[in-house]
Amino acid sequence: MVLLAASAVFYLGGGYDRWQDGRSLAGLCHGSLDTAEVDAFLGVDRLRGRDADAPEGLAACSAVNADRAGAGFLEVRVGRGPEAVGRALHALQRERPDIATSMAMPFGHGRRGVLDLQGRGGVLAVLAPDCVGGSGDLVVTVTGVPVKAGVEDPVQRARFARIAARAADGAARVWGCSPGSGPEVTDVPADSRYVKVPDGRAGGTCAGLSGTTGESPADPAAPVEDCFLFAGDDTPRFRLGAYYPPFAAVLPGVAGYRVTGPAGSRDGLAWATAACPGGATALYTVDTVDDGHRIAAPAPALEQDALRTFATRSARSHGCSAPQLP
Repeated sequence: MVLLAASAVFYLGGGYDRWQDGRSLAGLCHGSLDTAEVDAFLGVDRLRGRDADAPEGLAACSAVNADRAGAGFLEVRVGRGPEAVGRALHALQRERPDIATSMAMPFGHGRRGVLDLQGRGGVLAVLAPDCVGGSGDLVVTVTGVPVKAGVEDPVQRARFARIAARAADGAARVWGCSPGSGPEVTDVPADSRYVKVPDGRAGGTCAGLSGTTGESPADPAAPVEDCFLFAGDDTPRFRLGAYYPPFAAVLPGVAGYRVTGPAGSRDGLAWATAACPGGATALYTVDTVDDGHRIAAPAPALEQDALRTFATRSARSHGCSAPQLP
């Protein structure tokens, strides 16, 4: 009788729910999630974990608000090969890079990845652990939307970056790739939305370009780099992008770019390529931006001159050859 009463107290007092929560989080994503960090990042009262029933790719898991569906979540997806790379590029909004003006920021800390602050208080990390020996391209995509302190808080962004780094390291170990070897993640860039830089002041991904620009820090480990050239001081006119493996080969199909040959221009797009260490090829693009009201008038000479400056700087920083240019 006493045992039954104790069990009722345990159940009605929420003990059973908390036990179920803890059980659901144990071993989540092969034990690669630091659930204490996830709990602190999401800021929810009860955290419930689940592995995807039929993930697209190698694995997927999520941690969600157990009290209120849809209010706060963190999701990890692990995949390999062109389809997984394509899904990561979609997450980075590269299916229409002429419209999206989100900025991919280098993940930093020696890791091959990028961060992107997105709408509705969310943050995205895409990491590509180093895989050798023909094991294929491993891509880890982590998405998070906290409930309380938003991702504008640098402490929150650093916390999210640590979660993403640990998830990528865990995936790398499970699937035979090299886990990250950089320093512990203690901070991240101040923002990952493009910020206008006055003429002559660019020193990151837009270094050397004239006019008002929007740039991120330049990092030789970043597999995606962005730079915006503005129309006057108002809106982005051109978007420049640098894509390194495993993203370079997949980007044209995702973005609908009809890229043929090592360099060229067509339909308002210009592109260049460079040979990189290990036989890899990098892709550099410049495209006009549709700001929702108009598409900037084509200016082939201006675009190709900007592409030359942008691609040459990026290729050099990544240890690649001088680009083949249109």
